This record gives sequence, C-alpha cells and structure tokens, in this order.
Amino acid sequence: MINSINECKSNENGFTLIEVIVSLVLIGILSAMAGLGLVQITQGYVFSRQNSATVQKVQIAMDRIVKELGAATVINSSPAPTASSLKYTRLPGPITNTITFSGNTVQINGTTLINNVAAFSFAYFDATGIATTTAANIGRVDINLTVTGANNQPSSFTNRVDLMESYW
Repeated sequence: MINSINECKSNENGFTLIEVIVSLVLIGILSAMAGLGLVQITQGYVFSRQNSATVQKVQIAMDRIVKELGAATVINSSPAPTASSLKYTRLPGPITNTITFSGNTVQINGTTLINNVAAFSFAYFDATGIATTTAANIGRVDINLTVTGANNQPSSFTNRVDLMESYW
C-alpha cells in the first residue's frame, strides 16, 4: 500500500525521443545501403543478360561463316578478296556466295547475318602462313569481328578457317 505520494515510483521502461530518432536514422541508413546493393545486383543481371545475347549472336554468326568457308572449294578472284568482302564457291552445288561487311552489318548474299558490328575483317594467308591477296593462293582465312554489346561495350572475336580441310 502506498503511504504517500512521494513514495510512488515512475515507470522508467520506455524509450526517449532521442533514442527513437537515432534508431530510425540508423534503420534508414541500413535500408539505403541494402537498396543500393539490390540496384547493383539488378544492373549486373541486366548487363549479363544483354552480353549473353550478344555472345550468342556472335557465336551463331561465326559458326555460319566458318562452316561456309570450310566448305569453300574456290575463292573467287573476281571481285578480288578484300578485308571486308569475300566471294567463294562451295559444295554442294556448286553454290557461289559473298560475305560482306557494310555499315554495321555482316551479310551473306545481302541477307544480314549479324548487326551491331563495330569492325569486321578478313585476313588471307597461303598454305605456308604468309599473307596473300591472290585468290588462287589462299589457304587460310582469319576472321576478326567486333560487336557492340551491353552498355555499348565492344567485344572482339576471332576465328581461323583452313580452306584445305574441307569436309565435303
């Protein structure tokens, strides 16, 4: 039983206003850092997805070019092979095709094989590995392809085709 008003004790179990404000500020800072982390994760995912699509397109284009040139029986001399254009005859058939780089696309007979191409070139070599531009002497073709991928980042790819190793 309480004898007097002075003997009554106050309840000291609550938080002060300053403690509540400091807690809210700390929670806000932690939430902001977590949010930034989630944004970075999302941007990384989008970048990877776009880059993956670009690499897949390049692989398909390179595989097609390698398969076409691997089946080549004759590199045509008219028009002469250049760094951006190559006319060849392949089996079965024979079928004559032309691979060209124009603008930002690589085409086979005017049909787009791949776009967003920043650079494309052929380099020609004879059977001994010496650079040549004479169509009759070409035994190897090196292909260099640079495409623009995610965030406008260029990616370069190279491949080599030995024309003497045709499987037809």
